[in-house]
Order: sequence, then structure tokens, then C-alpha cells
Amino acid sequence: MAGTPFAPSSGVSDPAGQPNPAARSQLAQVAAPVRDLSDRLVLDLIDAVKAILRKETSDRLRDVYLIGDIEKDTARSCIERIRELANDSARPITLYINSAGGNVTDGLAIHDSIRQIVNRGIEVTIVVQGMAYSMGSVVLQSASEGRRLAQAHSWIMIHEPAKWAGWQSTSAAAQHLDRLKEMQAQIYDILAARSGRPLKQIIRDTKRTDFYLDAKKALEYGLIDAVAE
Repeated sequence: MAGTPFAPSSGVSDPAGQPNPAARSQLAQVAAPVRDLSDRLVLDLIDAVKAILRKETSDRLRDVYLIGDIEKDTARSCIERIRELANDSARPITLYINSAGGNVTDGLAIHDSIRQIVNRGIEVTIVVQGMAYSMGSVVLQSASEGRRLAQAHSWIMIHEPAKWAGWQSTSAAAQHLDRLKEMQAQIYDILAARSGRPLKQIIRDTKRTDFYLDAKKALEYGLIDAVAE
């Protein structure tokens, strides 16, 4: 009996079960756009996650820390970091202080650098963590209006500026008496201006004694604007 003539299959597989070339081409044409779309979605998702992480990192890194004695190295590091952040963007900066004080000129350099940034319209918050003694209390006064804060159990101490000059003997201080008087006047003016206290009271309260205030008393005295609970 004569067999039925074999007709080529129009399916996707050849007799051996493997996709024929035409079918492979059709599958590739369909799969390519789907694969491209999936790749784009994945890349878009990765870019979105990176953007979120960059923002979180940037926000976190706008905190600056002034920890320990105020001297040339800590002052330079603090000033450089604050200026770098200010040049990067106009978003707020927060400086955290935990310092027993240090050199007068280094402290004034930090104070003046922060005031320059504040005068540019960039908000600078200063938060006392633990203590802001001596020159630390002066740096504290450089914050933006209403942005001098202290944590609940921190302490502030102000005293006669002669004690902050860094000289180890009265004879050394005597050699620089004129300069010392000018420094005293500068620091007294800073404390009086930001606290709202009369200059005579600032001088009286700091004369020959260390004047310690906890956070609540510092708020009453005018050395801070709020207690950070």
C-alpha cells in the first residue's frame, strides 16, 4: 500500500524535537524586547535605591563633631569639614560639642568660621553633648539664631577669659597684657551679645571663678536656646 506522502511540519520542532531555525528566530524576536524591558526595570530600580542611599548618607554626613580639647588640629579639622559641607550645599549643618575648652585663638577661629557660614544663610545648629566648657562655650555661641542646644544632662561653663589664653604663668600673661585684654573684650562681647545679659553681669559672674550651669540654668541664663530632650 502506497504510503501517504510526508508533509513538512509547521510546528516549532523538527522530528528530533529540537526547535527549528525559523522558530528560534521568532522566539528570539519575542524574548528580546521582554528581556530589554526587564533589564531596564532592574537598572531603574537599582538607580532609585542608590539615590535613596546617597540622600541618607548625605544627610547623615552633615553632622560635625568637636570632641576633646580645642587646639590647632581639632580646630583645623572642624573648620575644614564645616566649610566643605557649606560649599557642597546650603542645607543645614549640625555641630556636636563635647569639649572642656582649649586655646583661645583656635576657638575664636572656629567661632568666626561658623558665623561666616551662618551669614551666608546656611543654618548651623550646635548641640552640647556632655560639656561645653571655657572656649567650648564660646564656640557654642556661633550657632544660628535659636539653634544653640544642649542635651538634658550636659553642662556649660564660662569663666574669666584670662584663664583661656593658654599661658602657663602670670609672667607670660604679663608680656601679652594688651593682647589679653583685647581677647577678654572679644569674648565678653560674644557672651553678652548672645546671652542678652549685661556685660557687667558677665564680667561679675566669671571674675576669678568658674561659672557652671546645667542645661536648664544655661537656658535661663541665655547661653542656649533650648534643651534637647
